Order: sequence, then structure tokens, then C-alpha cells
Amino acid sequence: MPVDNYGVLKCRAITYKLEDGQQSPRAPQLSLYVRDTGSPTSQLNGCVHPSHLQEARAGLPVHRAAINITSGDLDDSRLAYWVNHQIGQNPIVNRLSQLEYGFHPVENNKTLGLDYIRDSLFTSTNGRLLPHDIPGQYTDIIDVLSPYIQHAVREKANLYLFGSESRSDTRGSAPVIHNIHMNQGNARKFRADDGVFQDGGLIFHFPCARPDSDTGCVEDRPRGEWLGIFLAFASQAVHTNPSSGHAISGVGWSDILRPDIIEEGVVIREARLHLDSSGTDADAVTDESETGARPCIGRRKSISLTVTLSNHTNRAVRLGDWTIRNRSGCVHTLPRGIALRPMVDQHFELGDYTLSEDGDTILLLNEHGLKVDGVSYNSAQEGMGLKGKGKGGSIVFVH
Repeated sequence: MPVDNYGVLKCRAITYKLEDGQQSPRAPQLSLYVRDTGSPTSQLNGCVHPSHLQEARAGLPVHRAAINITSGDLDDSRLAYWVNHQIGQNPIVNRLSQLEYGFHPVENNKTLGLDYIRDSLFTSTNGRLLPHDIPGQYTDIIDVLSPYIQHAVREKANLYLFGSESRSDTRGSAPVIHNIHMNQGNARKFRADDGVFQDGGLIFHFPCARPDSDTGCVEDRPRGEWLGIFLAFASQAVHTNPSSGHAISGVGWSDILRPDIIEEGVVIREARLHLDSSGTDADAVTDESETGARPCIGRRKSISLTVTLSNHTNRAVRLGDWTIRNRSGCVHTLPRGIALRPMVDQHFELGDYTLSEDGDTILLLNEHGLKVDGVSYNSAQEGMGLKGKGKGGSIVFVH
């Protein structure tokens, strides 16, 4: 096969090390250290990169998985990735669960080798493109991978690594698994690596998805969660030859996948206004000369607005330069370098933001000024406490 010594390693994760562009400018990687045995993590006595001396003394086999976090294509270094929470419905998990710990070579084996084009491993259009090593949390491919790997270490999950095994590792004595990504449809420079049913990837099995409170987690219970993570380079072709794996069209992942999320997945969940006891109608100001807006609550430090944003997707969303705007044109720009984590709510303090007591609209706009979400309220709604001498309140918006 074009990819040398392709196969799958059944193992358990120990620890990992991130190497950003400054540490390894030519080929930034995430180094994942795993053991190909089911022995408890506590027996490893601190097996960490780079010397591997601890595991050698303990006599435990350890591999290093070299996961690319950027492409070698100088024109487009982004990665495409897919996270499949339904991979447990794929028949491949039945075959994987029968494997013993260790590396299993796969030669011309369509029943065990992965193929991004010919297997139903994920829905192609559900992938995303991300750069690597972008400042701020939850903004790049490193932040996508890290939580899953941390969870695998913590939960003692079984991990199935698809890629090439090499017995020599220039960074230490541990064997290395590399090519943990799509291995077909490559640009001309890497065309020799093309092949079918030899793609890399990571499949996790979390036996303790819902541990039994009385008996604890039983590893082989079917309720364990399966999760698949699949990586490709933005420049790799979407359509390949069924025999050679060579690209047969000029359409790459960068042509069909969106680089970021600006869809309905991020919504305004709640608006909460904070007033002091002196906040009355006398505090209202009118900006009609500039905006034609209705009277708004005065811009005093004692008055602040907190907006709760919800991310309903399973991917982090970068919010740098996004804005929150009301009907009269008052704008608050969210800080650069922040991101909203997957499936979480996050509060944003807007300071002395202005809202009208007679009703208003709150818009969430992305960095291009495009509307992502919008909510509104009127004077008859309970909650905000704008009129009179109230101390403020909140409205939860239903989506």
C-alpha cells in the first residue's frame, strides 16, 4: 500500500504535548502518548515526553501518536475536521471491539481500513475548516482535539488510532504512529502517499458514558459512547480514483466546507439589566438629534446590561469583533480573542449599555456585520423592570 505499515493501534491515552508553530515551525503536531495495554494509568508512574524512561522501567509498551495540526501545503495550511458522535452506529465498531490491545497491520483490508470517500464515517458537508495556533481559547484545531483527548485520559477510554507505525522515533525511544489523517486526494507533492482504505483517524470508546452507581462501569456494556474524529487537509480532493486514491477533480475540502460558523447555532438567550435604587425615568436621555431613537435609559455606571449567548452547536465559535446592537444604534463590540465553547451559555457584561423602557431590539452581528440572531421585548413584558424605581430584571428569550 502507498502508506507504509498502515494499521490500527488499540490503546489507551496517557498524556499529550502540544507543539505550536514556534516550537515546530515546519510541522506543528500534537504528540499523544498512549499505551497498548489495558493496565491502569496509575501503574505508569508519570510516563511523559520526551525521555520515556518511566515506561521503560515499568516494562510497559508506549507509542507516540503524531497528529498533524497544520498542512504542509504552503498555499493553505488549514485542516478540515469532522466529529461524529454517531460513529457507534457504523459496523466498523463491531470489528474494533474484538481487537486485542496493540498494533494491527491492515493490508488491502476493506473491512478494517478507513476510507473517507467510500465509507460512511461522517457527513462530508458537516465538516469545518480551521487554522492552528490562533490566539485565544477554542479558536483552532488544537482546541477542538484537546478536550476529547483530556476526556479520554480521564475516563480511561479505549482509543483506536488509524495510521502508519514506525518503530523509530527521532524524539525518543517510543514507536510512532503518524499519517493520522486522510491519505488520498493529495496535491502533486504528496501524490505518492495516495491510496484507498488507508485513511487515518481517531475513534474513541468511552465505556463509562453512564457508569452504574452500584456496580461501577462495566467495560463491555453496549451503553458506552463511541466517538470518531477525522482529519484532512483543506487542499485534499473530495473526489478520488477508486483504485489509486489520486484526485480526479479539482474540488477540495476548502471548496465545500465553511471556514467558520455564522449560522443560527449562536443565539441570545437572556438579557439582564442591573439598576441601582436611584435609577428612575429622570435618568433617561434622548439621542434624537443623532439617531432619531426613542428615549433610552441613561448611560450611567450604575446601569449595566448582561447578555447571555448560547452556542447550540458542537463546535466552538469565535466571537472576536462580533457586535451587539440595539434599535437606536447603540453598539457594543465583543473583545477579540474570545470564543464561545460548544453547547454552553456564556455571560457578557456590556457596561453602561442603553435600552429603551418602551421596548427594544437586541441584535447579534458577526464580524462582517451580518445578523446572527435578534430578539425583542415590549413595554408590556414583565422582567426588565425599566420603569419606575425598579432594580432591573431579566428576560429569557425562547428560540
